[in-house]
Amino acid sequence: MILAGAALAANAPFLFAQLADTQLGFTAGGNDMKVEIEHFRQAIAHINRLKPAFVIICGDLTNAAHSPTQIRAFWNVARDIDPSIPLHLVPGNHDVTNAPSASDIRSYKKLYGDDHYGFSVNGSRFIVLDSSLLRDGADTALREEQRKWFESELAAARAANATHIFVCTHHPWFLNDPKEADRYQNVPLAVRQYYLDLMNEYGVEYNLSGHLHYDLTARDRNLTLISCGPISKSVAKPPVVGMRIWKVYPDRVETQFYALDNVPEQVRL
Repeated sequence: MILAGAALAANAPFLFAQLADTQLGFTAGGNDMKVEIEHFRQAIAHINRLKPAFVIICGDLTNAAHSPTQIRAFWNVARDIDPSIPLHLVPGNHDVTNAPSASDIRSYKKLYGDDHYGFSVNGSRFIVLDSSLLRDGADTALREEQRKWFESELAAARAANATHIFVCTHHPWFLNDPKEADRYQNVPLAVRQYYLDLMNEYGVEYNLSGHLHYDLTARDRNLTLISCGPISKSVAKPPVVGMRIWKVYPDRVETQFYALDNVPEQVRL
């Protein structure tokens, strides 16, 4: 057995942590962020103990896009993550607005970094998309730029024989049915089918997302969609705030959602 947090070697399994919707300021509204900060700090304590290869937060980092107070509070807490553990961020609609303009994206990049990018861990490729750009009213030039980039990223991952390919978004592509009607919670059908076909063509195994404020798993052909429950406020019944632990092996991937008060003391691979 390998204890998670050990140095990675070629083809070695690894662990990563997924959070979603830290959304500071959401529960009580405005700049009252006590609940979210408490939950975020609790998650970080688990992360620092488990020492995953990285942590990814699938969007809605704060509740109000471009809020200096909330963004400052987010980074004041996030900086407590062990510096040896990379932090990867995914833009949510509360970070770039529901229909982001070019100025919204420039603001996000200044505050958090790129809104779409890729990174590799031990042979697996992770591709981050700005799913808010896929919604009605978003900047169409930026949407097209991201689409072309995404196609090239997928082609490069396949050419490199990536062990696994993960696509990370804020919005889930759908909740129950790939052809379901448009709603606030999903990606519009007008663009959804194209991306689902593309991901299946290139062998993407998992899509990681948030947005729903409850944990959900759905499938389209060989693609599994995992929407992670929130750090902020849950709308599940009963409500559960928590995080996901992922184990990535050369031949398989395993994942489990844990309530914040039930995260294991250690994880073995």
